[in-house]
Amino acid sequence: MDHQQYEDWQSLYVDQRKSLIDYAARLAGSRDVAEDIVQEAFTLCLARQDRDYQITKAFLFTIVRNLSHNRRRHLIVHRKTDQQDYPWWARYQTTESPELQVMIVDQAKMAAQAISELPPKIRMAVELYRFDGATLHEIAARLGTSIATAHRLLKEGMEIIWERMGFDE
Repeated sequence: MDHQQYEDWQSLYVDQRKSLIDYAARLAGSRDVAEDIVQEAFTLCLARQDRDYQITKAFLFTIVRNLSHNRRRHLIVHRKTDQQDYPWWARYQTTESPELQVMIVDQAKMAAQAISELPPKIRMAVELYRFDGATLHEIAARLGTSIATAHRLLKEGMEIIWERMGFDE
């Protein structure tokens, strides 16, 4: 295609952009997605300038319709695969920077060390609360103490861990 024909695509884009986006929004259900689809349609047209396409409104609407249907099919397949029950280790997990990973591991080691150095009753209260999800009533029953004592033990333990990890500064 020569420069004049490119101008025809551009003028067609300017003239039909709003109606194409409205059409794509009805098909895709989102105006943001519709704008992406219309942009993609024109990118496809301009990328294939060397072919002898007739520059028509119907041609562009057909491309927009096909891209909308393709995107919808892709989302349906994506939702089906996401709903499968993958084990935790097979799921996609974002990775932090290596520096942040090292900091997190160091903090986890400090917390584990602090917990292991707690007096036995306090350590048990903290472990029951943080790792087992036990309530104060359950902790008190397990330790054979009152709820107030269980709360005091838990609070002491959390304060000691907080201090040993350096968060009190």
